[in-house]
Amino acid sequence: MFYLNNVTVSKHCFVFLVLAATVLIYSEAHVLEFTIEPTDTVVESGQSAVLDCTVKASQYQPFVLIQWLDEDRQQLTFSGDVYRSQLTNGSLYINSVSEEQGLTGSYRCMATLPNVGSIVSRSAKLSVASLSGFHEEPRDITVFVGQKAYFACRVQAFPIPKIKWLKDERPFHLDDLRMTILPSGALEIDEVLESDQGSYRCNVSSMNSYNLSSKGKLKVDVEIDIAAHVAAPTFIAKPYREVVIEGQDISLDCAANGFPKPMITWLKNGVAIDLNDLDSRYSLIGSTSSLKITNIQESDGGTYQCRAQNREDSEDASATIEIQVPPRFIVKPIDIIEFEHKDIQLNCSVHGKPVPKIEWLKNGEPIVPSDYYQIDNEHSLKIMGLIPNDSGLIQCVASNSAGNIQTAANVKVLKAGSITQLKFESKISQPTIEFWKSKMTVVMINDASVKSNMIVHVRNIIEHYY
Repeated sequence: MFYLNNVTVSKHCFVFLVLAATVLIYSEAHVLEFTIEPTDTVVESGQSAVLDCTVKASQYQPFVLIQWLDEDRQQLTFSGDVYRSQLTNGSLYINSVSEEQGLTGSYRCMATLPNVGSIVSRSAKLSVASLSGFHEEPRDITVFVGQKAYFACRVQAFPIPKIKWLKDERPFHLDDLRMTILPSGALEIDEVLESDQGSYRCNVSSMNSYNLSSKGKLKVDVEIDIAAHVAAPTFIAKPYREVVIEGQDISLDCAANGFPKPMITWLKNGVAIDLNDLDSRYSLIGSTSSLKITNIQESDGGTYQCRAQNREDSEDASATIEIQVPPRFIVKPIDIIEFEHKDIQLNCSVHGKPVPKIEWLKNGEPIVPSDYYQIDNEHSLKIMGLIPNDSGLIQCVASNSAGNIQTAANVKVLKAGSITQLKFESKISQPTIEFWKSKMTVVMINDASVKSNMIVHVRNIIEHYY
C-alpha cells in the first residue's frame, strides 16, 4: 500500500507518470528485502564458518551491493584480512575462527541499491563452542532395594553436549526398563537392585572437548525390615529455576523416595496439570516422574510444583520458569510516497519478552531523534517537512535477549507540483488511469496493459481540457 498526497492507493499497485511518458507500476513487494539473513553460528576453535546473506530487489533493479559490518557497525574491507573474505554469492567466510584474533562477535550484512538506499540484516552472533564446569555433579546416595536413585549432571555448554555415563570407571550400558538419562543429563535408576551398587560419573562432550564429573557412590541397603517402615516422602531430585526461549523444549527433574512409594503430581501455579490430555505439550519422561514441556509458549511461564505424597505426608518442590519471547512485528512501517514539505509518520509495533528495544535506521545508519526526526516512544517515526534527501529505505529494528528482527519501508519524496492527484479505477489487467495537474488538464489512459515486467504499455493517451 502506498500514499500519495493523502490519497490511499491499495489495489496492489501504484502508478506514476515520468517525463519520458512511461508509466511504471510498483507492486506491494518491497524494493529491497532479505530472503536469507545470517544466523547465530557456533564452531570449534580454529574451524571455518560461513554467514549467508541473500537479498531480493524489484525486477527493474539490476544490481545490489552486499557488504558486511562488524559489531561496531564498521564495514569490513577485507584488505589485508587473512581470516575473513566475501564469497561471490555475498556470504562472509571466516577460515579459522578464534576468540584471540577477535573474529567472534556480531555480524550484519548490508545491502545497497544505487540511487535508492541501503538496509542492514539482523545481527548474527559467531561463537566458539564452549564447555564450562559443572553446575551440579553426582553425589553419594544410599537407597533401599526397590527405591529410586538419581545422579545429577548439569553443565553449561554450547552447543548442547552429549552425555555418557560410566559405572566403576567403565562405559555403562543402561537397562532401558529401569534406567533413563534425562534431558538434563541426569541418570535415574528405578527399582534399584543390589547389583546397581557402585560409583557413577558422567562424561560430557561437545565437539572436540570433554569433561568428566566427580564420582557419586550408590550404596544399596538390603535391610528389608527397615525399608518397610513408614516414611514420609524425601526428594532426591528437585526442579530448578529455568529461563527458556519460546519454542524450545524443557525438562524439570523430580524424584522422591518414601514408604509407601510416593505418588508424584505436577502443578502449575497451584493447579494440577492434566497429563492425560493427548493434545497436551506436557508429559512425563519415560518411566520417571520428571516433567517435559515441548514447544514451550509464553503462557507456560509460571511456578511449577512437584508434589510427592504418600499416606504419611506430602512434600512440594517448586521452581519458576521464565519464558523469553523473540521479537515479532505486530505493525510494520509501510512504503510511503509523498511531496516535499509534507510530514509523514511510520509506525512499528513489536511484541516480545523482555520488551524489545526498537531502533530506527535510514539507509543502514541510526536515526538520531531531533525536531526534524521525531521518535515517539520508539514505536513511531515522524519526519517533519520532507526534503528530497529524505528519500531512502527506513528500517525498524527490534531486539531483546531472545533475538532480533528488522523490516524496511521505502520513502520516496516527490517534487511539489509534479503530480497532484491519482485515481486508479480498475483491479484487472487493463486499468483506466487518470492524472490531474493544476486542476486543468487531465491525461486519461484507457488502453493499457500490465506486462510481467511490471511496465504498463500505453496504446492510447487522450487529453481532456476543462
